[in-house]
Amino acid sequence: MALQPGTRALLSILQAHPSLRWEIRAAPDRTLLYSGSFFKPVWKDIADLKRTRPELASKETLPDVLARLPVPGTKYSSLLAFVEDVEQPWQPDGYTVWRALSGIFASNAVGKVSFQIGSGVDSSKVFAATELNVLLRNRNVDPVTRDLLAYFKRCVETRQPGINLGFIAS
Repeated sequence: MALQPGTRALLSILQAHPSLRWEIRAAPDRTLLYSGSFFKPVWKDIADLKRTRPELASKETLPDVLARLPVPGTKYSSLLAFVEDVEQPWQPDGYTVWRALSGIFASNAVGKVSFQIGSGVDSSKVFAATELNVLLRNRNVDPVTRDLLAYFKRCVETRQPGINLGFIAS
């Protein structure tokens, strides 16, 4: 299947600007990855909790990072605005875009990585399909992160979609 023009444009920009790819990262020990849902989608829980819990306020999700990055040569105010336009429901490439950006984000993680992984996580989710394997290859993450990754990998491999684990690294 051919990619939509917006997706092609976004991927071309990422390819042409290695410095932009390098900026798709959280500060050391501040990466926060998420997938699935608890009582609601985990990304909504995180947004709510970041307003009230100081230990979460310092953590950075991929959308947090994308919101602060300008996109060279486009009309978009941020990389997040570009992604949100490309991933509109009528655009079938949203998954491709999030997988690409999530892989870059996970490959740039350094130190302790925090996780909020809920139910419904299977091999079709970006976390299981991309972030998990990229992080397992990332030599810059700490041993606790590696232990959690091994647990998540076992859950995905044995098709246990109800992982339901939150870990906020101190």
